[in-house]
Amino acid sequence: MLGKVFLDSAWFVRDDLRPLQRRLVVMLLALGLAFLAMLARLWVLQVVQGDRWRAAAENNRLRRIPLEAPRGTVTDTHGEIILDNRPTYQLLLFPEEMKDAARTESFLTRIEIADAGEVRARIARARKTSHLPSIIADNLRWSQVAAIAAHQAEFGELQVHPATRRSLPAGPAVAHLVGQLGEVSPEQLAVDPSLRSGQLVGRSGLERAFQDTLGGTPGALVVVVDALGRQISSLDEEPPILGHPLQVTIDLQLQREAAEAMAGQVGAVAAIDPRDGAVRVLLSLPAFDPDLFAGHLEPARWRELNDDPLKPLHNRALQALYPPGSTIKPLFAAGALADGLRTPAEGVSCSGAVTIYGHPYRCWLKGGHGGVALTSAIEQSCDSYFYRLAHDTGLERLASWATRFGLGQPTGIELAGESSGLVPSDAWSRRARGHPWYGGETISVGIGQGPILATPLQLAVAYAALVNGGFRVTPHLSATDFPAPQPLNLDPQVLATVRHGMELVVGGDRGTARRWSNLPARFAGKTGTSQVIRKVEGVKWYELPWEQRHHALFVGYAPPEAPTLVVAVVVEHGGDAAAVAAPVAARIIQRAFAPGFDTTAVKPNLPEGVDLLPTATAEEPDTPDTTAASATPSTPTGGAPR
Repeated sequence: MLGKVFLDSAWFVRDDLRPLQRRLVVMLLALGLAFLAMLARLWVLQVVQGDRWRAAAENNRLRRIPLEAPRGTVTDTHGEIILDNRPTYQLLLFPEEMKDAARTESFLTRIEIADAGEVRARIARARKTSHLPSIIADNLRWSQVAAIAAHQAEFGELQVHPATRRSLPAGPAVAHLVGQLGEVSPEQLAVDPSLRSGQLVGRSGLERAFQDTLGGTPGALVVVVDALGRQISSLDEEPPILGHPLQVTIDLQLQREAAEAMAGQVGAVAAIDPRDGAVRVLLSLPAFDPDLFAGHLEPARWRELNDDPLKPLHNRALQALYPPGSTIKPLFAAGALADGLRTPAEGVSCSGAVTIYGHPYRCWLKGGHGGVALTSAIEQSCDSYFYRLAHDTGLERLASWATRFGLGQPTGIELAGESSGLVPSDAWSRRARGHPWYGGETISVGIGQGPILATPLQLAVAYAALVNGGFRVTPHLSATDFPAPQPLNLDPQVLATVRHGMELVVGGDRGTARRWSNLPARFAGKTGTSQVIRKVEGVKWYELPWEQRHHALFVGYAPPEAPTLVVAVVVEHGGDAAAVAAPVAARIIQRAFAPGFDTTAVKPNLPEGVDLLPTATAEEPDTPDTTAASATPSTPTGGAPR
């Protein structure tokens, strides 16, 4: 009986182990799966994402500090330094090591890195770069460097680092030429992996045009730091590759002379070698302090520059547009001779005004010039002669002549932002103004008034073609790489006739710029006056408010017999071209060809007490509003010699 009971119990126990065994199998499978999952996770962390976490681990004890590449130097055609580098200190922020952003912001504001709002914005931008350090301040003062060093234990996320910033020995005289550096934009970072957050790149001028040459390649320094962010030792260094030096065609001596001659005035100077287009002077005034753009410019200072009514950031030499006034006359004279519409001997009688389409068009000289032929019309800038020429020619042919000499299109200089100018047509009038071109407007265009606009650089290029044998050059700043001049297929005799007229402008008995004929270095050229408002009878130009005075222009060249320099000058609201613009060109030419002459003796010839400085409230628009020109043009009126 007992045996039977034992057997029954054993059988009972054996039957109870089966569910246990099943549970054990499930548990073992679960443990196996968990182990496999853990192995898979470890594989992902160590193999698939190994680089990421290895870098994160290294950043706990290592810092990768960017080493900026010093930008290349720029020299002028004689080897004189235009743009160099100077040592400075910058402030780096390591965002991942920042424990209290508000505390860091307060400290940086206290040591005057920037105002609180700007510091907050810089920190916010830096935090977007994750573990990469960002440059949040440049050009640190010694007091700031000392303050950061003294609080290094409290702000381990901050590090002062030596760097270089741009130095311009010539200062504002080359500000627009050299251009600006600016912090690399997010768009640039997205397309160029070699750039780093906070890095400065060229935004305008030479800095932008030759960024690939001047920029260099940044490097990096890997250092060991302690828990307080203090550098213990360095592990590795990738030296930066310095930017390449650049020689440009600018003559710094002439550039300085132009700046001194234009001091206190608003306008531009462009001077080129007519033989190949090498740019010798490119000046725009008023200028800005280039040191402002050596580092990170504060938004408040940027707004101040942008809101200045005289627009110091505007490069007038290649962006501002002006009616060329009487400087257009030699171009139209050459076109008329070339197309057989005029001969050198053919003349007109100027009585002080001509009537065309029933409207009187006045010459600038009340009483008239009497009988004038082509060369004397250029010499005396006789409006009546060119009114008649414009009437006989028509707008289409005038436009073709202007375009032939390069007006109405960019010159092709390496610098960005160049304006195209405007050569009008009936199609343009219908598109821009909503009405057809009127014949009376053609008469005004004949003397460079109305909706015809050019930059100072375009005028220099046009005159280069007049004096170099009929070749249109491309103005260039690179001393080694530039396009060849393009022939315009003009008869040499045509050009000789026009040049003779321009020689009489300075050297003739009745030339509009004859007051400058006694200078040691001879030159030739053409005066021009662009009306801003219609002349008020009985009111002298210098009696008007500054912003209502006419623009003064002069385009000159030297030596007259074999020109190697063309100088285009525009003085905004200068009033009298011969008295104000011509002496600027004269000083530059004397500096170039009569180095022993005291150029300060050449001064604007103005009535006593006349000031060429703008008033505090004067505001000049970027460009004339040509789209709002009246359907019936105002009658050109006499004024200063044109």
